[in-house]
Amino acid sequence: MRALLVAMTGIGFTLGVVFGLLLQLPIDNTLPADSTNQQDNRLLNISSFRSRSLREELLPVQQFNQKFLVKELPVVSNQHLSFAIPKAETHLKSVGEPQLVEIKPDSYTEASNANLVQHAVPQAPQNVASPAGANYLSRLPQIVHNESRFHYSHQNSLIFTRDMPKLDIGTSHHSNNVASNKLNTTQVVSIKLALLKAGVHGKEKREAFKYNSNYSQEDSSYIASIVNGVLWTPQLEESCPKPFLSKAAEAWRKHIDKLDVVKMEQGCGRMQNRLITFRDSSKACVRYRLNTDQIQGEIYTYYLSRLLNMFNIPPTMLAQVNSIATKWKTVHLKMSLAQWADSKLVVLTKYIDGLSPAHIPTEFQEKSRRLEPTLSDLGAKSHADLCELVQWSDLIVLDYLTANLDRVINNMFNRQWNDQMMSSPAHNLERRPDGGLVFLDNESGLFHGYRLLDKYSEFHRMLLKSLCVFRESTAVAVKRLYKSSSIGKELHSLLATNEVLHKHLAAISDKNVKILQQRLNDVFQQISQCERLYNR
Repeated sequence: MRALLVAMTGIGFTLGVVFGLLLQLPIDNTLPADSTNQQDNRLLNISSFRSRSLREELLPVQQFNQKFLVKELPVVSNQHLSFAIPKAETHLKSVGEPQLVEIKPDSYTEASNANLVQHAVPQAPQNVASPAGANYLSRLPQIVHNESRFHYSHQNSLIFTRDMPKLDIGTSHHSNNVASNKLNTTQVVSIKLALLKAGVHGKEKREAFKYNSNYSQEDSSYIASIVNGVLWTPQLEESCPKPFLSKAAEAWRKHIDKLDVVKMEQGCGRMQNRLITFRDSSKACVRYRLNTDQIQGEIYTYYLSRLLNMFNIPPTMLAQVNSIATKWKTVHLKMSLAQWADSKLVVLTKYIDGLSPAHIPTEFQEKSRRLEPTLSDLGAKSHADLCELVQWSDLIVLDYLTANLDRVINNMFNRQWNDQMMSSPAHNLERRPDGGLVFLDNESGLFHGYRLLDKYSEFHRMLLKSLCVFRESTAVAVKRLYKSSSIGKELHSLLATNEVLHKHLAAISDKNVKILQQRLNDVFQQISQCERLYNR
């Protein structure tokens, strides 16, 4: 009996242990799948929108296209944005009312494994005053997914990826309060997109384009008064200040050449520069440099601006200091204190009073921004803003040609230490009371700047690429000099014709002329590219 009791106790203990273990097993005892299916099964059992989105992100490209894109792309509406992309063409054609959109190759980039996301397009904005504006907007795709850009897949389909830069949506609003633009209240949406086109050897070709809706009649009339294709209109240019016209500059040079210096004082920038006063009380800045290439840079840049029909550098001329000459003898003691050497070449520049700092327009503050001849970029600008941009278009061209380091490039380079640099006043750029910009201190151009191209070329290129509107006379000069390949010869001839002392100054070298011609070709290509994109 005792043995039977012990046996039954052991059996009971064993059953209890087994039962306890069974209670700890999961209810779902299906066989485990491979890791991929297991992840899919886990995501399928989660009901949140974010989890479903996560599962869609894991779909391969082909499955994504099958799920979200159809073979016959739908008409563009305010629910979907879809474009038909013909093979072996360089244009995107919208299926529906919006006009043709052109894409232009920009650069190459390595293909990336992007996380795919579904894109939902909301309804058009309702805050449009006029019924015409509301009807107009109802035809537009409204894109607000700021983490996405389009991707041109190997299957010639548009998909969305999160690995690309932020989508830039430009919106301009016009009202009767904007300058003198007496337009009806409308809202215009302009969408900047980027595409990756399948390339070879694992690379993809990045192509950028900007989608613009059709303008209303009032908008078209207004934008036509500002720009003609990629050129500022003559009527806008005529209404803007031209600080230093050629005739006035030449008259100043002839007048100053006959006057004696009666006063010399510190001023005009660096240590050995001086502010001088002439017998008639007019003033000039004297640039004294030990390095001849800085004198060359200043005077050659002045004549290059004249060759390109630019008017923002004050009248400038060469002079030779001589403490015993009639012109200088009144201030010979001041010259000695400044440690000026006799027979040294200096540059005289007309002194401009009443200047204030000039800031960099927002269009040129960020790498992703650019100035384009569109209503979204220009429609809300005041007349003063437009005139400033007219002058900035010349400044960017001139500084690219000369590789000037001491103006906007200075701000761009120092941004790595101070992220507010691009919103600070531009270096060596001032504004007159009438709104005219004054391009100062151009001594780094053409010589010193060319020696440092390897270090700063990317900044120069970025700034040039941000510009797609030009003064007509500047564009005409660039095209003429590009066709003739004579910029070096014409530049030297212009200086020699106007400067009696040019024989005392070394001519621009053949090497630098070749660099200048190549940079002129770059500007020509930029103008041509903008014309292909925006000439209407």
